[in-house]
Amino acid sequence: MEGQFDKRNRHREVTLNRMEPYDNRANRNGRRKRQSRATAILLVSMVLLVAACLGTLYYIIRIDAKEGVTGMEGLKPEEVRGEPVEKEPGGDTPDDTVSDNTVPDNMSSNHTEPGSLTGEGDAKDKLLIVVDPGHGGIDGGSSREGVLEKAVNLEISKRLVKKLEELGFEVLILREDNDTDIDKKERVVIANEAKADAYVSIHQNTYQEKDNEVSGIETYYCEDTKGSEKLASLVQKGAAGATGARDRGLKETDGLYVVREADMPCCLVETCFLTNKKEREAIVTEEYQEKLAQGIADAVYQYFYPDKK
Repeated sequence: MEGQFDKRNRHREVTLNRMEPYDNRANRNGRRKRQSRATAILLVSMVLLVAACLGTLYYIIRIDAKEGVTGMEGLKPEEVRGEPVEKEPGGDTPDDTVSDNTVPDNMSSNHTEPGSLTGEGDAKDKLLIVVDPGHGGIDGGSSREGVLEKAVNLEISKRLVKKLEELGFEVLILREDNDTDIDKKERVVIANEAKADAYVSIHQNTYQEKDNEVSGIETYYCEDTKGSEKLASLVQKGAAGATGARDRGLKETDGLYVVREADMPCCLVETCFLTNKKEREAIVTEEYQEKLAQGIADAVYQYFYPDKK
């Protein structure tokens, strides 16, 4: 049987089917596409998350800002202090002129007390004194017989700066030429922001032409500003004593902007009457200006160091 079987199958053709090798490129491409989609979804999700965070932060900031503005809604325009009434060029000093505005309770307790080197919490090496030459620019102040107040104020102030520096003070003069036009409000803002320890404003006085014998020195202060009366008293005494001029004493007022709004001890000194011929002729001389400057500088020093001089 075996022989017969072998004979029958000996010449039978055997057909072999070749199988193609396995190709997995399609699967790899599919995986890549799926990975790309997952990456894109992740990136989009991260972008949306960041945008949501930024939106929340912006909303919080807007709310805070809105609350800050709302807190100021109670302020009325009329609560902002207007320009005070001061003497007109050639007019009287406003002894009885009082502003209708209420003096704010904004007096600083950080100014340097008499006898101390620096104010509370103040790390300055030197005390800062603001010297204010009254008027300037288009505001010439009073004038008589060619003598212009703004020019005289500046000359005395420059000498005062030098005297104060010699005594060891740091000094800030609010204008250094006669062309500078600086508003009263701006003067006070500069002094307050500089955290000055004292403020001295230099002016010239006038009286009615029919009574040109009125003369002397007088100093103004606001009693609501701590230390101002003491400073004014010393300045008045120093200026009158150094020059021999008539001592017209202290004048308390809240009608002068700079003495009312300054945060530090402040006074305004009227060093002469331009309507008085004798004083007008004296005030333009270097000798008289030197005496005035020295008397005022010594007074400021005595205010801060009463036991040293």
